[in-house]
Amino acid sequence: MATLSLFRHAKAEQALPGQEDFDRKLTERGRKDAARMGALLADLDIDLAIVSPARRTRETWEMATHGWKKPPKVVFDNQLYLCRPSMLMARIRQVPEQAESVVLVGHNPCWQDVALAFAGDAREATAMRIKFPTAALAVFKIDGNWNGLEPQQVTLKLFATPATAG
Repeated sequence: MATLSLFRHAKAEQALPGQEDFDRKLTERGRKDAARMGALLADLDIDLAIVSPARRTRETWEMATHGWKKPPKVVFDNQLYLCRPSMLMARIRQVPEQAESVVLVGHNPCWQDVALAFAGDAREATAMRIKFPTAALAVFKIDGNWNGLEPQQVTLKLFATPATAG
């Protein structure tokens, strides 16, 4: 059974005048939160990370995996920057079949929308329905193949935020 994790980027600075949204960097709190969530991610034995190329998502991934003995293969995918839920679902369905544990690092509102579609009416998703904050992590078990994945084949296993992570 495969594992899919949706990891929202950590807290980023507001854009400076003339600065592109794509180029926003993490705040000090964001760097700390990403590192805290990295401990949870390390336990998932991830073999593939698909990361939005925006600066804040790249920095989130770098901080989360800092110190890992063997970081997974990383793919930076332009499709993940400010994507819609249908685009994210299409990208998830393109995950190679041999991948067992995959994390996608990106942005709201798309990450929350897709996580809620996967979680359905699960009682464990109550906090996620209220807010999917920066550096939030939703972990799902997949019962099926990546290429034909439908929400009913997905079960929420964990929803964690920096405030709830040990």
